[in-house]
Amino acid sequence: MAKPRVEMDKLAGIPKAAAAAAVPFARSPSPPDHAPPGAGKSLTVKLEAADYWALRDYCTRQERTTGQRVTHQQVMVSALRGLLRRKAAEKAAKKATA
Repeated sequence: MAKPRVEMDKLAGIPKAAAAAAVPFARSPSPPDHAPPGAGKSLTVKLEAADYWALRDYCTRQERTTGQRVTHQQVMVSALRGLLRRKAAEKAAKKATA
């Protein structure tokens, strides 16, 4: 028995003409300079087992040293901010010498 023919635009709800006029991979607008308070973005990181245990051990040592709770997220955000600051400084220095 032959399968019934279905028009794809009827399934997707987008007429063929509108889909053909769409711009593929359009760039999203630039993010605002200052995000509103509480407008954080989530990020999931998959670590190899050795990296996870090193992070866990680091947090435990910091907690013992400071007497305050240190979360994995705090450590990773701090490290990421440091990396981004260093990269921005390197880029500025390179641009200044050019």
